[in-house]
Amino acid sequence: MVQRVQANGVSLAVQVEGSGPLVILMHGWPELGLSWRNQVPALAAAGYRVAVPDMRGYGASDKPDAITAYTLDTLADDMQAVARALGADTWVAVGHDWGAPVAWRCALRFPAHVAAVFGMSVPHAKPSRTPFFDIIEARFPDRFFYMRYFQQEGVAEAELAGSDLPEALRGIYYSASGPGFAARAGRSAPRDARLLDSFSPAPPGPLGFMTDADLAAYAAAFQAGGWRGPLNWYRNFDRNAADARAYGDAVIRQPAGFLAGEYEAVLYMLPGQLENMRAHCADLRMERRPAGAGHWIQQERPEETNAVLLEFLGQVGDRL
Repeated sequence: MVQRVQANGVSLAVQVEGSGPLVILMHGWPELGLSWRNQVPALAAAGYRVAVPDMRGYGASDKPDAITAYTLDTLADDMQAVARALGADTWVAVGHDWGAPVAWRCALRFPAHVAAVFGMSVPHAKPSRTPFFDIIEARFPDRFFYMRYFQQEGVAEAELAGSDLPEALRGIYYSASGPGFAARAGRSAPRDARLLDSFSPAPPGPLGFMTDADLAAYAAAFQAGGWRGPLNWYRNFDRNAADARAYGDAVIRQPAGFLAGEYEAVLYMLPGQLENMRAHCADLRMERRPAGAGHWIQQERPEETNAVLLEFLGQVGDRL
């Protein structure tokens, strides 16, 4: 059942199923709460209350215009407000892609309420002393890098809005999937390329981990809601780093877990990410890397993801 939750100054569309300890599932870019479609029934059947928002800027949720409305602290506040609206004092934060940094931030920001945290694809990190885009300039001086491209307000929005959106999304989803990564669908493009020039089109036919109906639902949501909100998530790196320093050593002390495919593109972008996470999670209960899987882990490997999540939740049940 989808509920409207007034949270932190915005109205969020939140699917809520089951009863028991609360687990909030947070999606990333370019996705929706729909990306957790295979996890909700399994977690609800196992005795958990599952809340799955369309995150701020996405789908049926509100889409503030200001870039500063999409900082990690603000997004974490949204999730704590969802938990409060659902009457939960303690809850488990689970996130994928951009949802993972939100989940990690929730654990730091609300240590008395977030009982455990599980990230997918993006490890927890203590912020570097070097600004993020200085690191990117050094690593990709002459090559296209999508996060740098997204800093130009209106440019990626116009490109995506003017594209054949179902085909553009198919290409994005395929290129970062396990089969797409193995087939080198992501191209090394020149610095001044556009987003859609940076990967090969997906092969004909449905994606192996997403039906055509699911793809159409994603496309319809972005056609209706536009791209400014989702892209604004990428425009707060300096603010997010500055805010993170307020949390001191940035060590997460709650039980934590991490899941990423063998072919997780995020882990290939910058060296040392897993080591950073291990050094800043005091109670890292599990770290799993399914062979052959890519970025869209909970969609590509739903049964494995469900099993890992249920194993983790079973380990932290005494805290709920």
